[in-house]
Amino acid sequence: MAVPWYEWRNIRSRMVIFGKAVQGVSPYRVLIESDFDKCPTGYCNFSKREIAVNPSLFPDLLSKDQYQLTKALLVHEAGHRRFTTPKRLSPIVQQIGNILEDERIEREMCMEFAGVRWLIKRLSEELYREAEPINEESDSPGEVVSCFLQLRWAIKIDRPVKGKLSKKNKKLWEKVEPLVYEAWQAENSEVVYRNAEKIVRILDLKRLEIPLWVKEILDKLGSLEGERLPGDRAENTNGNAPIDQSLSADDEPQSFDGEIPPNDKREGDGDKAIEPKPYIELEERVNHLVKELIDELSLDEAPMKPEPVEKGGRFSIREYLRDKNYPFLSEEEPGKAPPLISLKVIVDHSKSLNYGGSGDGNTRIHSIAEAVMILYLVCLELTIPHEVIITPQQLKVADLESGERGKALIAGLVPALCGYEDMGLALKNYALPMVDSPGDIKLVLCLTDGACNDAKLGKEICRSLRGKVEVIGVLLDPDEHTKWYVTDMFGKDRVITCSSEELPQKLGNILRSIRGV
Repeated sequence: MAVPWYEWRNIRSRMVIFGKAVQGVSPYRVLIESDFDKCPTGYCNFSKREIAVNPSLFPDLLSKDQYQLTKALLVHEAGHRRFTTPKRLSPIVQQIGNILEDERIEREMCMEFAGVRWLIKRLSEELYREAEPINEESDSPGEVVSCFLQLRWAIKIDRPVKGKLSKKNKKLWEKVEPLVYEAWQAENSEVVYRNAEKIVRILDLKRLEIPLWVKEILDKLGSLEGERLPGDRAENTNGNAPIDQSLSADDEPQSFDGEIPPNDKREGDGDKAIEPKPYIELEERVNHLVKELIDELSLDEAPMKPEPVEKGGRFSIREYLRDKNYPFLSEEEPGKAPPLISLKVIVDHSKSLNYGGSGDGNTRIHSIAEAVMILYLVCLELTIPHEVIITPQQLKVADLESGERGKALIAGLVPALCGYEDMGLALKNYALPMVDSPGDIKLVLCLTDGACNDAKLGKEICRSLRGKVEVIGVLLDPDEHTKWYVTDMFGKDRVITCSSEELPQKLGNILRSIRGV
């Protein structure tokens, strides 16, 4: 099961930073809380000095849309933190007051931060879509409430209010309409709550008369909790300043606040760029194991010709004439010639690699970067032909010719924003051609932490390569399901399982075994 987008560490971090940025000076703590028991929808708690949103409020939408709406809710709650002064009122007045105050603070946020207008518009579009038409057949005063709630979204997205008021409710609307607009443009919350009390009296409104869909949407917009502490005042506002409500879809930036939002593409492209990063720290961290492996794997080649010895040996005029600098030559025992190895490392970097690890802040991708750096440095030193491949992009980041750029790209390994691996396709593209390449041992190491989406293709290729190219699956932090799945693909005798922190040592042992040490 794929990890939800809002559990990705980099996304959560950016949402928290964004939530603080739109609060301005002295921001409240920002929580992204998907547990409905702790945060059913969202809230602004003035006593605890924190705002929170639940990112799973729109489960039927694409991840990208959920992400944008969650940021819009952060803008909404930040607006309360900046501009609302909470007041204890009767439940029905509080409900009407919140409807009016929500529009007022959203207008203030759009005045303060022009860059969030498209988010507020996106939220308005979604809530307008969820809104039910006004019931023209009903004289319930609750329909008037649903009218001015729906109206605030309709204005932003330039759409008509859905449904119509009954004749009786039209007369009531004419009485409360000036109070609604005055509250939307008020300079402070006091005016909003005063007008809310007047509207409740004019409509003779009871709490049960408010339509259910109105209550559900109000819940989605969160709640106000606690009271402002001494010194924590609402900010001065420019409530009467005009704002352009006709925001077009083009106002959405192509890459909001410098990040690519999550999406739901199901194709063989990762969405997170692997970029060169500083690598010295990583290289120093693995250097001790690299030196150890190089010392063990550096076997002497068999001498190409006789070597000189101090005490002399059988004299050969033929050898003497060939090289006058070394007249006394004798043949030594031939050294142990290591096998010629050709190596390819295929790395799954799906988003699940954001997790796991040793528990010290590092994740699986950190362990993979260490292990790959070790292999790369050893192969460079011993001039072993090799390639490091990333799936699902099918991207080659390092080989014998890549030098420092190879190190920098390995240091820049990050999980993609997709939850699938095209390991079978990578084997087809990079392992199959090894059949005709030179080498005594042709080895492919596949580093993964889960079942790939093209396992059938991978299994066919692994079976066809038996005896020609050794394909070994290295499974990180396995559970029983993924272990069975990966074993079925690579073969029972060609799967190595280990924890993330054990990975560098495990791969070192594979090289030792292959090299004959």
